[in-house]
Amino acid sequence: MTRTHKKFWMGGLLMAMVAALVVPTVALAAGGPPDGRGAGRGGFMQQSAFVVTGELDADEQAALTEFLIDEHHALATYEAVMAQFGEVQPFASIARAERQHIAALESVFTRYGVELPSIPSFDVPTFESAEDACAAAAQAEIDNAALYDRLMSTIDNPDVLRVAENLRNASLNHHLPAFEACAEGTYTPGLQAGPRGRGGLGRMGGWSNSDAPRGYGTCIRTETTTD
Repeated sequence: MTRTHKKFWMGGLLMAMVAALVVPTVALAAGGPPDGRGAGRGGFMQQSAFVVTGELDADEQAALTEFLIDEHHALATYEAVMAQFGEVQPFASIARAERQHIAALESVFTRYGVELPSIPSFDVPTFESAEDACAAAAQAEIDNAALYDRLMSTIDNPDVLRVAENLRNASLNHHLPAFEACAEGTYTPGLQAGPRGRGGLGRMGGWSNSDAPRGYGTCIRTETTTD
């Protein structure tokens, strides 16, 4: 084997070993799907990554129930906005993220053998424009993060707390900046202002370049093309 080929082979082996170590660590640390990234594909929803550390006491069940109902409320509202204005961004992508948040919370109930609570029906408003809807959605994400902040102190199980923290951070650091930018008329599909207080441009966790709508603007309708 030549020196060049040996160097290439050793480099590939090292990368494979690093990947083998990193992937399980990411899945373990996630505690639930971050902001719309897919579940069930060997990523952030690996059930084997979670360890049941006890039982869900009454306070934990009450907190998780409030989290779940609030995430369902957000999803119902964002779906109603799309029913009114079409598949506009960032609602289309963040609605996908909300479904993943719901799945992450439901998985906690399932792991601990607790029956899922019933979800009430919601009265959702109509809006004059998609930008007005974004302003209301931004406030909803602020309220959602505040709900997590208020109730996480009642959670003792570390794995449950990790799920709650991840979902709270997704609302505050990803969903909220996107909705704020949309309401202000500065929204760019696929990008967001980064975690609050850090500045700079970062990748919006709800979608990738491949499924972000073309163009720039505020709330933008997703294009559908056929070849």
